[in-house]
Amino acid sequence: MKWYGREVSLNEILIKARSGDEAAIEKIVSEYKGLIRSLSNKFYLVGGDKDDLLQEGMLGLIYAINRYDENKGSFPAFAELCISRQILNVVKRCNGVRQKPLSNYVELDAVADFSDGDNNPLENLLQKEYYERVVSVVNERLTPVERKILGLFADGYSYDDIAMRLNRSVKSVDGALQRARKKLLDSINR
Repeated sequence: MKWYGREVSLNEILIKARSGDEAAIEKIVSEYKGLIRSLSNKFYLVGGDKDDLLQEGMLGLIYAINRYDENKGSFPAFAELCISRQILNVVKRCNGVRQKPLSNYVELDAVADFSDGDNNPLENLLQKEYYERVVSVVNERLTPVERKILGLFADGYSYDDIAMRLNRSVKSVDGALQRARKKLLDSINR
């Protein structure tokens, strides 16, 4: 492989990359960019886009660089395995049953951010009223436990993480989220 005008082995570049040499990391990334793109194009991420999958692929490549053992096989095969596993794990995690409530979510901060941009004053008023109604329902109709669990879930915690943090079962976390979602939908759709 040519690097800085001379022929070097992939192992030499990997050693430099592991020690933090940014030029070596960039060289490996440029060599594997096509592979990452082709692997990420095979998947669809609910609520995400191709760039998200490309970034996950890059994380898989960085993992491969840091964990590669030249005594256990070739780097290209190991890198492909790490990249595809990273992409597949994030797709499974985001498309899984536990993440279904996220596929139809509206971020409260996005509703609260009222700009004079494309919206007319009537749309701004309607958005503000909707946001206030959602906040009111959360504060008045949800139990403290449901509010806490919904807040953690909205912050990106998984069911397992919430269960561990609150010392509850995953089933009780799921039940609380389902009740909260139903209360929100019932109140907002009135």
